[in-house]
Amino acid sequence: MPVSCIKDSWFRPLAAVCLAAGLAWGAAAPVAAAEAPPNFWVYVHNDKAADLRELLAQGADPNVRYKNGQPALMRAVVDGAWQVFDLLATDPRTDLEAVNPANETALMYLAVAGQTDRARALIARGAQVNRLGWTPLHYAASKGHVDTARLLLQHKAMVNAPSPDGTTPLMMAALSGSREMVQVLLDAGGDVTTRNLKGQNAADWARQGKAGKLADELTELIAAAQARREALRSGENPSSAPAAPAAQPAQPAQAPRPAAQASDDDAPSLSGVSGVRLNKY
Repeated sequence: MPVSCIKDSWFRPLAAVCLAAGLAWGAAAPVAAAEAPPNFWVYVHNDKAADLRELLAQGADPNVRYKNGQPALMRAVVDGAWQVFDLLATDPRTDLEAVNPANETALMYLAVAGQTDRARALIARGAQVNRLGWTPLHYAASKGHVDTARLLLQHKAMVNAPSPDGTTPLMMAALSGSREMVQVLLDAGGDVTTRNLKGQNAADWARQGKAGKLADELTELIAAAQARREALRSGENPSSAPAAPAAQPAQPAQAPRPAAQASDDDAPSLSGVSGVRLNKY
């Protein structure tokens, strides 16, 4: 489904960086669409929870999949059908860990949407916070959804969880340009020195997101952390190594410094995010 057809606007800003900030690791095998009762998807798309409740009471399966393989629960998020989402999420038959063809879960969709209260309720019902590969924390960080990220961390989200190519939530936070999001992850133990499989660190991702000042601050943090590690390896007193610069308070939005130029081969990039380009499975 084209991004322009999405009801809620929280997906749309991601479209501009979908090639640079894709969160899925490639197309998975297509999932056959399950049979749905007549009008099922009409009720979902139009957020007709009362009508859908009648279908469910008559035995309709809440786990049916849309024609592109999305489980009904995730389709409700895409459509901004929040009453339908709440209905499906509380149905005991709903599989909260069902994945779409990009291997994303409903909790990941809520994370990228910043739906903290619904994420909390889904976790209480058993939705998994940690998983191999991309995680809900990556998704929350990519949009700077601080409250959602804090919720996930409270539920033991792995702050340095690597994606299949080694990208961490901190790198996604840097891409978002949110200093507050970056600081939350650093305070939770995020490793600023980590590099992904292409050798890129959080500062590189900040530059890709045109957050030049944040990139400079992260570069200083990386240098200080590496100096402390070298001091430990050489047996020196780590306190003699340069201290990490104090975190800068959030500043009013300003035009970032010009980002360092990088070749297309060097620019951080992933591909195929269904949470961004929902028709690209």
